[in-house]
Amino acid sequence: MGHNKELMIFGIIIVCLASYGLSAVIREKAEVREKRAMPNWSMSASDFYGWVEELRSLAAYDKTDEMARIYWAHFPIASHLGYDVPEVEEEA
Repeated sequence: MGHNKELMIFGIIIVCLASYGLSAVIREKAEVREKRAMPNWSMSASDFYGWVEELRSLAAYDKTDEMARIYWAHFPIASHLGYDVPEVEEEA
């Protein structure tokens, strides 16, 4: 029984030393990493039409429709302005 207890204590010490060493390595790598510069956009995130014009200038027409769908999904005021999909009338 005494031998198992000694092995367990030895194992705990090894795990503690290994975790301390790993945390020191992680801290060193975190200090070395440089901060990335944010891209310079002249428009705010809520400037929907500015983004559309910017995408048009970049000829990114495929992204324009996707961005419009995302915008109207997050700002449901479009349904109050008459931009919602008209209801389909049932044929009698």
